Amino acid sequence: MNSLRFKSLAALCVGTLATGLLAACSPADDAGSDAGAGGVDVVSLVDADGKTPIEDIENELGAPTAGSDIRLCYITRTLSNEYWSFERDGFEQAAQEYGVEYETYAVTDEASITEQLDKAQSAMKSGCSAILASPISATALDSVFEDAIGKGIPVIILNDAASSVKGTVYVGPDATTIGATAAAYIAEKLPNGGKVAMIEGDPGSSNAQNRGTGFRETLEADYPNIELVASTTAKWDTALAKDTAAGMLTANDDLAAIYCQNDTMALGAMSAIQEKGKQGEVILVGTDGIPQAKTEIANDNGYTATVSERPTTEGSSGVKVALWMLAGEKVPAFVDVPAFIVDEANVNDYLTGMP
Repeated sequence: MNSLRFKSLAALCVGTLATGLLAACSPADDAGSDAGAGGVDVVSLVDADGKTPIEDIENELGAPTAGSDIRLCYITRTLSNEYWSFERDGFEQAAQEYGVEYETYAVTDEASITEQLDKAQSAMKSGCSAILASPISATALDSVFEDAIGKGIPVIILNDAASSVKGTVYVGPDATTIGATAAAYIAEKLPNGGKVAMIEGDPGSSNAQNRGTGFRETLEADYPNIELVASTTAKWDTALAKDTAAGMLTANDDLAAIYCQNDTMALGAMSAIQEKGKQGEVILVGTDGIPQAKTEIANDNGYTATVSERPTTEGSSGVKVALWMLAGEKVPAFVDVPAFIVDEANVNDYLTGMP
């Protein structure tokens, strides 16, 4: 990973403390500037090739500061999925800590792409200093992101659907690495090889696509004795995942492991494994690290492990990135908040909440 060695734009402006003066001596004054009405040349503040762990950025830039006139808007997904509730909590707690105004815009369910776009457009009209978002689709909010960046408003993507729009910043784990981590964990548990299956999230989700790519490519490249015999979408749905897993187990009586691209689907797969009398025989790995999944792991209910993400940290990190950018600091396009395995060995350290 690239180490962070970004010089604060604020340091180039001797004696400039007010936001307007800081903007005046940012790259917005250079020829070819993309700065908009907000006065921040957003694109110039983002190192397009940079990928740096959040801890390294904090060590380099220090704690951000904020003016009382800053308003942060977070367009999230459905809060009925507790993962996004923790992401929201991290965002709101950090906004409160730094004394800025904030608002969260949530949608009804994981398929509410049009509703999320409407929420994002409403947020823009409300006067946001920075936009934070967890898009359902990789491209559905691009028009809002382009509008924001054109107006000098930073755009930070939290966890899913990293945007191709120039000037956006992604904060979260590497989804391909998550899939690879799950594959390596299962392979370690199956030293003699075996048949495995994958239950995928929504086909339109970049998280689903990238986790799947990481899982497949890692098995193919590093573990030729592991055979992926089935890979089917359950669209992040618990009930559909249960039916999907039941079908996989029926079709493959010797199935050794199932990887689910999120924990809500893995909970459904766990029920199918139990009903088939396969508890303890089939390795089950989920993704996200939600509390219910960790409870099932701790209780030895047939849930083997989860690749745990850090949504509370992601939410708070997104606030820090927004404030650094509004202060003229340069940041990498990929702010890495790495995921990690939770299984019986360490689950008691993570039973409550999400990091």
